[in-house]
Amino acid sequence: MSDAAPVPSSEIVRVRRVTWALLAPLAAAAVLTVLAVQAIRDRPVPITVRFADGAGVRPGDPVTCRGVQVGVVREVGLSGDLAGVVVEVALARESAPLAVEGTRFWIVRPEVSLRGVSGLESLLGPRSIAASPGVPGSRRVSEFEGLARPPDDASPPVEGELVVVLRAARRGSVGIGSPVYYRDVQVGEIRSARLAADARSVELSAAVEPRYALLVRDNTRFFNVSGIGLNWGLFGGLSVRTDSLESLIVGGVAFATPDRPGETVADGHVFDLAPQPDSKWLEWSPAIPLHDAPP
Repeated sequence: MSDAAPVPSSEIVRVRRVTWALLAPLAAAAVLTVLAVQAIRDRPVPITVRFADGAGVRPGDPVTCRGVQVGVVREVGLSGDLAGVVVEVALARESAPLAVEGTRFWIVRPEVSLRGVSGLESLLGPRSIAASPGVPGSRRVSEFEGLARPPDDASPPVEGELVVVLRAARRGSVGIGSPVYYRDVQVGEIRSARLAADARSVELSAAVEPRYALLVRDNTRFFNVSGIGLNWGLFGGLSVRTDSLESLIVGGVAFATPDRPGETVADGHVFDLAPQPDSKWLEWSPAIPLHDAPP
């Protein structure tokens, strides 16, 4: 039988009170720490974008990248010298990699052209600011100069596509988004148009879809298929050559590959763009398996 005296109930209550008095502040501190870490982790990334014209952008308008909202406009105001507009943007924390050198911003505006209507949502709803990301890992920055219009290469590259350069004396009606055809089937599009470094020619960047990339070889011939061609022969009279209605309206290029295809080419390969096809090019009919064709 134990000789130890029983502990009074009042002492047990006092110990419990002391224990809770010590644990409660610790628990509260832990909760506050978790909330603080969460708040820091979810805190938006502030950046500043300067535009020559605000085009109706207001606080609350979305900032998007590749069709996904990545931030929101917080403030809009005139610059100190009244020469432009300063837009304060809050990027979502997960979109922080956009705040690097090379990222480009522009205001989405409704545009009507022969290639169709774009930016219609900005006419019916709020304005928005679009972004094209810079190279991952570039230097972090928080101030940007906005573009007056979307960049020519705003379309993101597609894995496996082939991008070649077409060199022409003039651009003509071929522009950004114009189709690239093979046997009258669209297999790609024109991504950009610029003057060559010596300004003596125009360089068009043509992207061919991954499935059709093997159709382009080093002996492939590219030619313009825009508009209507007129030919007059002494004995044949007047002949008219018309291409598809789409190429007539928006411009376009096509290519043909010989019956004995040459070697495949890499991105950046340069081709001359002929103003019209040679008749023998249209007779070529090589057998070239497509990437996703069954064996």
